Formats: sequence, structure tokens, C-alpha cells
Amino acid sequence: MKSISIVGRNASRIKELKEQFQNAGFTFTAKKPDVVISLGGDGTFLYAERCYPGIPKLLLRDSTICNKCNDELLHHVIQKLCKNQMSIESHITLETLVHGSRKGMRCANDVVIRNKKPTEALRFTLSINNKQVNEEFIGDGVTISTPFGSTGYFHSITGSLFSKGIGIAFNNTTKRHPPLFASDKDVIKVTITRNDAHVAADNNPQILTLKKGQSIVIKKSRIDARILTTKPTKHPRHAHVKDKKRRQSIKG
Repeated sequence: MKSISIVGRNASRIKELKEQFQNAGFTFTAKKPDVVISLGGDGTFLYAERCYPGIPKLLLRDSTICNKCNDELLHHVIQKLCKNQMSIESHITLETLVHGSRKGMRCANDVVIRNKKPTEALRFTLSINNKQVNEEFIGDGVTISTPFGSTGYFHSITGSLFSKGIGIAFNNTTKRHPPLFASDKDVIKVTITRNDAHVAADNNPQILTLKKGQSIVIKKSRIDARILTTKPTKHPRHAHVKDKKRRQSIKG
């Protein structure tokens, strides 16, 4: 028997789901469930992953925007879950840590570092494995994304997608710079050289502030986000990123 927790905003729908899962023999717990039901859309999944890191998530639609939602009939999904007939898609997540402190966040989509004051450009440097890229960047900031999150801000900035590693997109810099693609073993550091920056991770309401001279380190987390699916695991449609683009790396 599996224990389940449900994350969502629709109280009446949650009540219905509880009844259906209980009738199938599932129990409910808020602590350390075997499976988390994410009822909503992409944002609900990000919140659920923040609350229950690494625990398998079953994404059920209660929103128009949900790229990974399972749209099969619910009783079919419940039957497959009961019989352990679902597969798991693993997606890397990122963790951040402000250098010299214990402040940090984890994200499934992206880390966005941007100018605190929209009227003032942010100046910053970026290094990969302690090797600096470019001399200094001036602009609105930088977005560091997972493949899962590359359909969001990363795509809005670059118009591209990727399926492996970590993507780095420069937001409205004075000198246009193509995106960089690091491996999931690389360590990225951003250092603020002028003005203040805000750091956001996914839809986490917690916002970090970086002052001039402060640095933040971003790298792959040891915890993957895991999504339950009734379909065989496939490579995403955007898995065809050209080798030429992937080789655009530390040299900039």
C-alpha cells in the first residue's frame, strides 16, 4: 500500500481525489509520502517539488499550462499506480549557495539573477569551473536553466532549447552574447561587480539579494525531480541540439 500527499489549490477537487485514491487502498500523509499528487499546472509542480524534494510526482491537470500533466482517465492512472506500472522521468535540479553564507535555494526550472533596480544595469562576471567567461557583462542579468526549465525564460531569451546539462542565457546585455551550455558536472559562479541583484529560483517567493562583490554558486543538485508517467520515457522533442551549439562553452 502506498502513502500519498496531494498538493493543489482546488479544495473540492482535492476532496474528490482523496475519495478515489482511498477507495483504491491508498493512505494519506503530509510527511514522507511515497507519491505526491500535483494537482494544477507547471507552477503547482514546482511548489510540490520544493515541499517534497525528490519524491515521485504524479501531475494531474487543473490548469491550462502543464507540460508534463498526465491526461489519461483518472481510474486508469490509479490502476497503473496500484500495479506499479508507471515509469519515472528523472530531471536534474539546480542548487545555489551565496558564497560565504548558508543562504541558498534549489530549483527544477531555473535561477534568475537580475538587476534589483530596473532603471540601473547590473554588472557581473561569470565563471565556469573557476575560468572566467568574458571580462564583464552589463545588462539585466543572467538565467541559468535546467533542460526541464529551458522551455521558460531560457527559451524566451535565446529562442532555443536543450536536453542535457545546464544552459546559461544572458538577458539584454549591452554586448550580445550567445547562450552557453555547461555540463551537469560544472560549477558556475556569478559575481556582482556593480549595483545590487535579485536572485529568484522557480516560483519560490523567497528572493535573495546580492550586493556588489558578492558571489553565488550554481551547480547540479544531488536530488533529481522525478515525474511519474504512464508512457515510455522518451527524449524530448528538443533533444536535437546541435553539437556546434553545445560546444559554445567557457571561451564565450
